[in-house]
Amino acid sequence: MTKKELMAKLAIRSVKSYKSWTVEKLTEMLAKNSHRLGVVTLTDDATPYGNWTTAKDWFPIIEVDQDTHDIVVTTFDTSGFQKKASVETEWIDFELSNDGDQVFIRGSVDVRNWKNGKCSGSQNFCFALFVGDSGHVYTHRAPATKGWMNADAEIIRKRLRKLGIGAEKDVIQQGDFLLKPANGTAYPKDEFIHETMGAGHHNFEMPVLYAYGNKGRQYKITEDTNLIHTAVDGIQHPTITVPPGIYAVGTTANQLFHANAKD
Repeated sequence: MTKKELMAKLAIRSVKSYKSWTVEKLTEMLAKNSHRLGVVTLTDDATPYGNWTTAKDWFPIIEVDQDTHDIVVTTFDTSGFQKKASVETEWIDFELSNDGDQVFIRGSVDVRNWKNGKCSGSQNFCFALFVGDSGHVYTHRAPATKGWMNADAEIIRKRLRKLGIGAEKDVIQQGDFLLKPANGTAYPKDEFIHETMGAGHHNFEMPVLYAYGNKGRQYKITEDTNLIHTAVDGIQHPTITVPPGIYAVGTTANQLFHANAKD
């Protein structure tokens, strides 16, 4: 990379650099701060369609490069005459933690729906991202409550770990979807008589057996099976392989069930 490109990479990570530095020193500084998240914003034209457009339909798209930890945030605004609705990203703010490995992306989108006035209005958004122990960057679309909108970036990892996000030990994890070995809490094997492909945006590649009762939902995996995530709002989690076993579903934190839940 050129000196200009290296300085830009450091700038989006909130790391100071100087034009007098050599390419070698800038490269060394970038490597030293590679754990820090870098946030870049882009603005795209919005073209609302349909008659029921609301603010949450035009929340930013968050794209993460897992190799470089660069985050591209694309916001949307309309320009010129719009037949259906107008869209404006009223404000957007980024708050990095001191170590730079946790970041809040918060803001507000306003929509004026010319077809259905009841769909008009302003709505806040809140995305929380952090680097897990494995180096993977986890993205969570949090509810835009006062607690999340005013929280300090230093609490992101701790709070999301309580929801199970970013867990690594003894679990199969894909975004906010966890499978925990049922071990002594497993249902009897003869109760696994129904088949499913999974639910929501996290689906198995082939049908698996499940049981449901007072211990919640459990899956019985009889052979290596891929768990595939369908991206929503630009949040894409990699396909993972679930080995044979009986698993309890661990994605049941109340905080994940909110009106704008997408992942």
